[in-house]
Amino acid sequence: MDVRGAVYVVLRGPAEKVERTLATLKKAGIFAERSVRGPDAVEAFFHGGDERPSPRFMDVCAAHVAKAAIGTDFTVEETGTISSAAAARQLAYNRRTGEWLGAFIDTQAPQQARSETLAHLAREQGIEVADIELRDPPEFRPAAG
Repeated sequence: MDVRGAVYVVLRGPAEKVERTLATLKKAGIFAERSVRGPDAVEAFFHGGDERPSPRFMDVCAAHVAKAAIGTDFTVEETGTISSAAAARQLAYNRRTGEWLGAFIDTQAPQQARSETLAHLAREQGIEVADIELRDPPEFRPAAG
């Protein structure tokens, strides 16, 4: 999936609570990962199917994340959109259980880099690489209101 136009929401909080916060967001059905912005940052991602999401959609995404993060000591710091031409990602799922493994895979990375990423993820999860299935992220449709 080309994720240009995807909305990202950056949260910041205590570095020692990143993993717990990621688990909380995952439980809420939010796709998030550690951020390259620092050891105390997490990024959540949403895609509404539009290359140019509206400010209202971006605000709804930020509010959704902020609500899910209550009690984690993480707060929304920034919201923006991905506009890079090299922005193709898929989500890694356990083929046997259907569970999201909490990872985004850059499908435009060189084959060797993708293979190494998938091998690392499989080791981390205690599964075989063949048990990893890549899927497009679901579109996020905010509730009417």
